[in-house]
Amino acid sequence: MNVLSIQSSVALGHVGNSAAVFVLQRLGHEVWPIDTVVLSNHPAHGGARGRVTPAAEIEELVRGLGERGVLRGCAAILTGYLGAADQGPVVRAAVAAVRAANPDALWLLDPVIGDGHGAAGRVYVKPGIAEFLRDHAVPEADILTPNGFELGLLTGRSVDTAETALAAIDGLRTRGAGRRPLVVATGLELQGAPEASLTLLAVDDSGAWRVTVPRLDRAAHGAGDIFAAAFLGRHLHGANLPDALAGAAAAVQAVLARSDRNSADLALIAAQDALVTPPERFAPDRLR
Repeated sequence: MNVLSIQSSVALGHVGNSAAVFVLQRLGHEVWPIDTVVLSNHPAHGGARGRVTPAAEIEELVRGLGERGVLRGCAAILTGYLGAADQGPVVRAAVAAVRAANPDALWLLDPVIGDGHGAAGRVYVKPGIAEFLRDHAVPEADILTPNGFELGLLTGRSVDTAETALAAIDGLRTRGAGRRPLVVATGLELQGAPEASLTLLAVDDSGAWRVTVPRLDRAAHGAGDIFAAAFLGRHLHGANLPDALAGAAAAVQAVLARSDRNSADLALIAAQDALVTPPERFAPDRLR
């Protein structure tokens, strides 16, 4: 299937489109990448050169795809990191253009805002982006993949137990403009969970599911981008929610396990076979 992916790109490392495109291709999908920023590297390398893509350029690229008549064959739009607030309306218009051509197209919105837990949580996107995502993008998306910090910020709720996280997810799902999105919350540090673990929670109209994975002591820059692509890739192939959740979680864990703890980058290429067939399975637990 064809996926339009609008997010960041780096020459060095695997974040944004520099991760998601490869993941989706390994899962058998064609990808049309449009980059919101083009940088030499991600920030963990220290400094970077490059530029934020002008909003008008993103608009032109989407228009070019439309003029080729291919948008009717677009099965999904994947969006992630935005480089400037004025890109928001252009991305939203791109989604509208795809949906006009193919009403069945899905929008997976990874609401990239920040990360961290508790007092260590931080917003790292530019002013206006978080507000755009909360007020305009979230209500129109079909699938949302916030991390724990983003889930709390978007809902104004505490996210520290399975119960409060589910309540926050339920709150997010009620904000849809005529739709109840599938929500997958990632990287949750929850009270009562096994020590040195992270929790993923996924909720749609069929139920709520939990997967618990070990916390690995190494850099994870791009892990969220890999997860969103791995989940979308499985979802487009028809996997049910628990299987898509468990498969994507296992794929990310395999990449992390293969990665050097002293490196700023994930071993995405070396671990590519695990994207399709992860060596370890994490059993999903139905919560309701």
